[in-house]
Amino acid sequence: MTGTPDIAPVLPPADLPVDLRRVELLCAWLRPEEGVELERISWAIGKRPRGEGWDNVLWPIGTLDGAPLVLRIARRRISRELLGREVTVLRRLRGLGTTLPMDLPRVIATAEDAVAVEWIDGVTAAESDVARQEEVAEDLARMLATIHSGPAPEVVRNPVRGVPLVHRAEFFAADLERAGLDEDAARRAARTWQAGIDAEEWQGRELLLHGDPHPGNVVVPSPTSAAAVTLIDWGDTTRGDPASDLGGLLLHPSASSAGLLDLYRASAAWTGIEDDAIWEALQARARAWATRMALGLVLVYPEEHPLGRTGRRLLAS
Repeated sequence: MTGTPDIAPVLPPADLPVDLRRVELLCAWLRPEEGVELERISWAIGKRPRGEGWDNVLWPIGTLDGAPLVLRIARRRISRELLGREVTVLRRLRGLGTTLPMDLPRVIATAEDAVAVEWIDGVTAAESDVARQEEVAEDLARMLATIHSGPAPEVVRNPVRGVPLVHRAEFFAADLERAGLDEDAARRAARTWQAGIDAEEWQGRELLLHGDPHPGNVVVPSPTSAAAVTLIDWGDTTRGDPASDLGGLLLHPSASSAGLLDLYRASAAWTGIEDDAIWEALQARARAWATRMALGLVLVYPEEHPLGRTGRRLLAS
């Protein structure tokens, strides 16, 4: 969707080859989404990728009615399931006919291990100026509230999102030790995590979750683009406790994290949102998730990377 910052994270090794030959084969096997005519694509397959992430490689393949297209190709075997899950949920959300506070990626066509989508010319929220980031955070609060309040399609459960915090306790302890935080920051992180563990676990229905709504997964279009702010990368989508999504929300800069959560509450309509005891427990779990995710960002991204700064900012507050 956007370019990759010059300072790259330490990505896990790829176990699926992604090269020009594979891209050409995948393009030949593309199956169009309903209403899409592949004959209208002006093919211009690039010689090299436009970006590479944790799970996928983004490869330019041409334009459709003037809109640039990229092929998102799984670079790891584990990513195959994530792409399929993403397509399933995006189709379902678009089929609801609901007006969403943010846009969704437009899937053009699919192939085994790959999805063709429109490229959005812009930057991630993490790369935007602070004022824009705060606007985006409010839009995201409304977006998550809308998604959580709707029907949840049957998708495979994600083992690391939407689950009880106790299931991630061992990993949190290991990451906290590896992060090398100063004594005060480490103590705050441990205290926030423990408050989430101590809070009552989620007892409501399994809500539909994005799974990973951090500032690197929100695309802010360039001023000359007609595109809307878009929530991308739905590969971690799952069902469960909304606290993990709200943890991702809290990674976005805001004038007031409490105000951001209050905006979410005012916009959500799932059963129990009005119950103060449920809400207090949810906030505690959300802040624990935010701390857990911030540690992950610090360990993966260098300090100069926008997401590295995001994680360090939250842990320092």
